[in-house]
Amino acid sequence: MKKQKLTEEIRGYCAQCVSSCPTVAYVRDGVFVEVKPDEEHPNAAPLCPKGLAGPELVYNEQRLRYPMRRTRPKGDPDPGWERITWDETLDTIATKFNQIKATWGAEAVAIARCGPGGSSLGDINLWLKRLAYTFGTPNCIATTHICQWHRDHCSAYTYGGARGTVGDAEFERAACILIWGTNPHATDSSKLRDIKQGVEQGAKLIVIDPRKTELAAMADLWLQVKPGTDGALVLSMLNVMIEENLYDYDFARDWTTAPFLVRSDTQNLLRATDLMAGADPARERRVYLPALARGCLGICGQASSTGGTG
Repeated sequence: MKKQKLTEEIRGYCAQCVSSCPTVAYVRDGVFVEVKPDEEHPNAAPLCPKGLAGPELVYNEQRLRYPMRRTRPKGDPDPGWERITWDETLDTIATKFNQIKATWGAEAVAIARCGPGGSSLGDINLWLKRLAYTFGTPNCIATTHICQWHRDHCSAYTYGGARGTVGDAEFERAACILIWGTNPHATDSSKLRDIKQGVEQGAKLIVIDPRKTELAAMADLWLQVKPGTDGALVLSMLNVMIEENLYDYDFARDWTTAPFLVRSDTQNLLRATDLMAGADPARERRVYLPALARGCLGICGQASSTGGTG
């Protein structure tokens, strides 16, 4: 009689990016054969090609399963890789780190990693930073400067919050949803579910993208900007907000750095004493960009003629 193969279902999540989509892994006689979305999970979302390729990644012949050490010089056609233990690996790295630190200082070491948004580094990203800071170096090399800095950190300088501190967007409660610089169909399917829920409940959807993505096709308004013109669009939107007084003046004044004017000669923030004779330096407030909408442009122009602003 042919023995029946047993299939085990193991619930978990996909770690191939920061979306952490809920999954069900199917293991047959100890072999990982398939992965599917966990439809019973409250955050259920369709899996992207990276998630569906789970078994291929696990059993790929080129996957490194243990530490390897080069035995021949770099440039040699045959690196001469040999397997070593984890203890040897950690001792080798620690010894090299300490040698560099003793000779050139801790800042001569940089921790390089993949971007957590497009790899499985999301789970250990913060641990790598903790390792760097504990060792004494601020140098962490990744894709941040060309990828997600504006999303994760720029917001902290603009309106006082950053990703993870102000919470996720509440698409299901939104009246208007603006999608700009992202394609949830390809990179964040869990957000796609929430966006669709918001649209079903009456939210207007605006998508800014040069391409007619799946989300652009279902949008109430698709702005097909030319590549590289996003800056002009956002500046024009800000201009309308200022000219038509569509912003919270007190909040912008007290809680953001965006409104500060900068002197072109010193690169310092413009102050009342730069514009008005007799202003009290101890009690002065900086001059704010929203004031331009109230007719301050002429005053700033006079200051510029005397070495004031740019």
